Amino acid sequence: MTARGPRRKPRGSTDTRARASRTLPGPNATGPGRLRERRRSSRTDVAALAVAVLGPLALYAVTLPRTVVLEDDGLFLMAGVHLGIAHPPGYPLHTLIVHLFTRLPGDPAVLGHLSSAVLGALACGAVYACAQLLRASPVPALTAAWLFGVSEQFWSQAIITEVYTLNALLFFATYTLVLLGTRDTGRGWPLWCAAVAWGAGLANHWPLMVLATPGLALALLPAWRAVLPRLPRLLAAAFVSAALPYAWMMWLSHEGPAISFYGPIETWSDFWFYVSREDYSGVDVSPSAGWGDRARFLGWFAADLVRQTTLPGTVLAVLGLGALARGGGLRAAAPRPRPGPSVGGSGVLIGVAAAGSGALALLGNSVVLIALLGFDFDPFRVAVFRPYPLVCYGVGALWLAAGMQWAMDRLPGWTAARWPAAIVGLQRLGSLLPAWPALRLPGQLQAAGSARGLAVLAVLTGAAMVAWSASAGWPANDRSGSDFAQRHAEVVFDLLPPGAALFVFGDDTGPLGYHRYVEKRRPDISMYNLQGLVFDNRLFDPLASTEEKQRALDRFVAGADEPVFLLPDADLHPTGRGLGHHGFLLEVLGEGTAGTVDLTLDERGERYFLELLDRRPVDRWEAARRNGFLTRYGNYLGLVVFAGSPLFLEPMAGLFERADDCYPCLLGMAGSLLDNDAAGHADRIAGWLARAEALREQAMSKQESAKVFFEQGRLAELTGDAGAAAARYRQAWAIYPHPEVDAGAALHRLGLVP
Repeated sequence: MTARGPRRKPRGSTDTRARASRTLPGPNATGPGRLRERRRSSRTDVAALAVAVLGPLALYAVTLPRTVVLEDDGLFLMAGVHLGIAHPPGYPLHTLIVHLFTRLPGDPAVLGHLSSAVLGALACGAVYACAQLLRASPVPALTAAWLFGVSEQFWSQAIITEVYTLNALLFFATYTLVLLGTRDTGRGWPLWCAAVAWGAGLANHWPLMVLATPGLALALLPAWRAVLPRLPRLLAAAFVSAALPYAWMMWLSHEGPAISFYGPIETWSDFWFYVSREDYSGVDVSPSAGWGDRARFLGWFAADLVRQTTLPGTVLAVLGLGALARGGGLRAAAPRPRPGPSVGGSGVLIGVAAAGSGALALLGNSVVLIALLGFDFDPFRVAVFRPYPLVCYGVGALWLAAGMQWAMDRLPGWTAARWPAAIVGLQRLGSLLPAWPALRLPGQLQAAGSARGLAVLAVLTGAAMVAWSASAGWPANDRSGSDFAQRHAEVVFDLLPPGAALFVFGDDTGPLGYHRYVEKRRPDISMYNLQGLVFDNRLFDPLASTEEKQRALDRFVAGADEPVFLLPDADLHPTGRGLGHHGFLLEVLGEGTAGTVDLTLDERGERYFLELLDRRPVDRWEAARRNGFLTRYGNYLGLVVFAGSPLFLEPMAGLFERADDCYPCLLGMAGSLLDNDAAGHADRIAGWLARAEALREQAMSKQESAKVFFEQGRLAELTGDAGAAAARYRQAWAIYPHPEVDAGAALHRLGLVP
C-alpha cells in the first residue's frame, strides 16, 4: 500500500463548517450581522409587547360598564372622584390613580373603569416581559399575556373600579425586575426599581403582596451574593415607597374629605386599626367555616385555574414548570462591554428559583390565603374570593409559556425521528402565510427545516386557547349594558319625596352614594350611612356601641323637619315610631305611631319587582343583591296578606303568583306573617315554606339556605310542636352553625345544645 496525500477540494468548494463559523456569529459576537439580528429582535419584542398590552386594553374598553356596578365599584369611584379614603386598608395609591383618571373629560364611572382597564392591560405586558425573561420567544410569551388578560376572573376586575389589577401589575412588574436584576447583577437599577414596585404593592393591597413575597425572595436566590450587601438599602427604598402613600392618606383624613370610611385617623393606634384591617376580622374568618369549606374552596380554585388556563394550556403549564425546574432558568444577559457577572448561581439553583418562585407565589395567593381566610363555601363567598388569586392565573400563564417554548424547541427533532411526513406538513403549513418577524424561532429549529410551519402551528394553538377562554368569559364580562345598580338607584330615588333624608346600609352604600355624591342625582336629598361610615355627615362614630347609635338616630329623627326613610333590611329603626312600607323603602312615621305599619300601593315598586323576577343576573354579586331586593319585597307582600285589605290583595294577585317561584320572596312573605300573625296564617305559611324548601338552590349563601329550616322551626314552635321545631332548628344549625344566628339561640331556648 502506498500512502495517499491529503485530498484536494474541488475548485470553488468551501468547508461547510468553516463557512458556518464565519457566517453564523456566536452568542458573544459583535459583528454587523449580529448587531442587525439584535436590532430586528429588539423591534420584534417591542412590537409584541405593544400587542400584549393593546389587545386586552381594546377588549376591556369594549366590555367595561358605562355606569356604576356592584362589588366595591361605587365606593372606590366615590373615593377616587373626591380624593377620599376607601375601606381598610385605605388603598391610597389606587385612590390617587383613580382620581387622576376621573379628572379627564368624560363620565366618572367610565373613567374609573378605564383606570382598571389600563392597569390590567399593563399587567398583561408585565406577564409578557416576565415570560421573555423565562426564555419564552414572542409567540409563547404573547399567548401567556393574552390568556391571562382574557381569563374570566382577571377580565372581570379589569373592567370595574377595583384594586386587583393594580396588585397584579405591581407583582408582575416586581417579578420581572427581580428576574432582570438576577440575570445581570452588574446593573443595579432593576433591583432598585423592584424594591420600589414591591413597596408600592404594599401601599395598594398589602395582604396579597405579602403572601406573594416568598416567591419574589426565592427568585433572588441565584444572585444572593450580589443582593445581600444591597439588602438594607433595598428594604429602605421599599419602606419609603410603601410609607409615603399611607402618610399622605393619614394627612388627607384630617382635611375632611367628603368620602372617608372611618373618618379622621388621629393616632398611630387609629392608623394601625385601619391599615391592619382589624375591624374585618369577623368578615374574613367565619366561625361557621371549617376545614371542609377550605377544602371545597381549594377544589373550586384548582378547577377554575384549569378552566381559565384551558386544558391544553394546563398540560403545557405542567411541562413548563418541569422545564423550569430542570434549569430552564433565565434568558442569558446580552454581552456588555464592561466587566461584571451575568447570571449568578449554578444551573440547579437557577432552576429551583425559576420554578419555585412562581410556585410559592401561587401557593401563597391560594392555599395559604384560603387557610387564613376561613370563608364559608357558598356562591356568594366564591364571588367575594374570586379576585384574590389573580396572581395565580398569571403564574399559570408563565408556566404555559415555558411549556409552549419547551415543546417548540423539541417538536421538530421528535417528529423527524418518528414521522418524517410531519416535517413536510409543517413546511407546507408555513408556506401558506408570509413570514412575520415575531414568528422567528431559535436557530436549531430553522436547521430542522420546519421553523416557519412550526411557528404558524404555535400561533394557531395559542390563538385557539385565547379564543376559547375569551368566548367562555364573554357572557359574564360583557358589562357594556349593565344597569343593575343604576336601576335600583333610580327606583329608590324616584320613590323619595323632595327634601327627604335617606339612611343607607351595607352594600347599598356604594351604588346609591355614587349616584348622589358623584352623579349629583337628587341633590335635594340628604344621604346618611346607618353604620356611621363613608360619608362626612356621620351622626356617630362607626365604632360606637349599638346603644349610642340608637340614641343618635332617635335624636336625629326627633329633630328632623324632613321626611326620613330607611332601607328595609336596616339593622336600626327609630324607637317609638311606626313605619310606612313602600316595598323597597321604609318611611319613618310621626310620634305616637309605635308598632304601626302603613302600606303604600305603588305601581313603580310593582314594576321593579317584576323586572327583578325577569332579570337574569350576570354574576354571583348580582344574584346575591337581587335575592336581597326580592326578600325586601317579599316582606312587603307578607304584610299585605297580614293587612287583608281587598284594596291591596285583588290588584296584587298576579304578584303573589309570580312570587310563588321565588325562594327569597317566599322567605320574605313567610317571615312577615311569622312576625305578626303566625297562628292565623299557619297553613299559608307552611305552604310557602314547603315551596321554598323545594327552591333552596336559589340561595346564594349558607345563611340564606338555612333560613327556610329556621322559619319552619319558628312556625312549629309557635304552633306548639316543640319536637318538630327542634328538628328544624337542628337542620338550620347543621347548614350554618354560626353562633350569632337565631338557630343556635332557638335551640338554647328549647334547652338543647346546638
